[in-house]
Amino acid sequence: MKLLICATEYYPYGSGIANVAYNVTECLKRVGIDCTTCSPTGPDIKLGNKALIQKFGRLGLIYYWYSISNYLKKRGDEYTLVWFHNPLILENNLFKNSLVTIHITSYGQIVHRIFPPHLHIYKKASSKIEKYCLDKIDKKTKFTGVSPQVCRELEELGVSKENVTYIPNGVDTQRFKPTSDKKLLRKRFNIPEEDLIILSLGRLSDSKRPYTLIDVFSLIKKKLGNVTLVIAGEGELLEKTKRLVRKRNIKNIKFLGYVDHEKDVPDLYACSDYYIMTSKYEGQPLTLLEAMSSGLPCIVSNIPNLKIVEDADCGIVVDFGDEEKASEEIISYIEKNNSNQSSNARNYALNNLDWEVIAEKYLKEFERVLSD
Repeated sequence: MKLLICATEYYPYGSGIANVAYNVTECLKRVGIDCTTCSPTGPDIKLGNKALIQKFGRLGLIYYWYSISNYLKKRGDEYTLVWFHNPLILENNLFKNSLVTIHITSYGQIVHRIFPPHLHIYKKASSKIEKYCLDKIDKKTKFTGVSPQVCRELEELGVSKENVTYIPNGVDTQRFKPTSDKKLLRKRFNIPEEDLIILSLGRLSDSKRPYTLIDVFSLIKKKLGNVTLVIAGEGELLEKTKRLVRKRNIKNIKFLGYVDHEKDVPDLYACSDYYIMTSKYEGQPLTLLEAMSSGLPCIVSNIPNLKIVEDADCGIVVDFGDEEKASEEIISYIEKNNSNQSSNARNYALNNLDWEVIAEKYLKEFERVLSD
């Protein structure tokens, strides 16, 4: 099989799409699949323009996919199958043998209103472009979604349920794993060695509800003395969140800012006790899977894409709309011995989320496409 991977971002640049495309591709190479990757940054073929995407968003993405269309017209017969990631191709149909993986939909962002008001017109236009492009794809084309919610959104956008398969994101279980010496690692990050550490990691944006996180933790802190909230990551709401903490004089909250994903993030998970997400919408967050692989019991919002925590029996699902009740549930949970849930998190990641397992699922989908 000669596989062409088309993605608008690729490791080491990018996040969700880049992570999936790179890790699955590396696994496929190890089992003998001939893989060629095309993105604005390569590594094998460079098409489109990364700077254009960063500056103009959807217009830059459309230019990339226009370049992909032209490339396939000229050289498509060199490949057995093409793996598209969130394509926005304006012409009819895609490459005959193709699999389309959707990581997040603009439609879902509109429905859940997970963006600031000033972006409403842009998101609305993005959603219409997305729908137009999906309608151009042959009705027999096979899709995968990285979460059950994304799969449902695809069905609502008109993709046949029979043609949509759920394949979760994966995690490097060798890099993200528990440690037997949390205290040593905590010294590196200047984190209290004896406290119970609740970690939040990711971009501080409207969809992540950082103010809700602060409100709930302030209620927890009133009843528990030996607990610290560690917030790692940047984002447009970082400074406002810091000001809120200072204004309310909430103790035991530590902001780490940017943390290097390659060098430091695995150790940050490993030295924490719990992982928390207050998001109002997610695709399928890689940070949650990394936390589970690191053996952290998880405290997450009651939204569909975080229900994996219930499936794995490795944490609690909380309604953060009621902050008082949420804080009480969290206090009750973290006061217990949750070592069994820590083991559940790690075992679930090993058995279901390791990249080798995920790559095997994609390989089966590729074979299904070729057999039809």
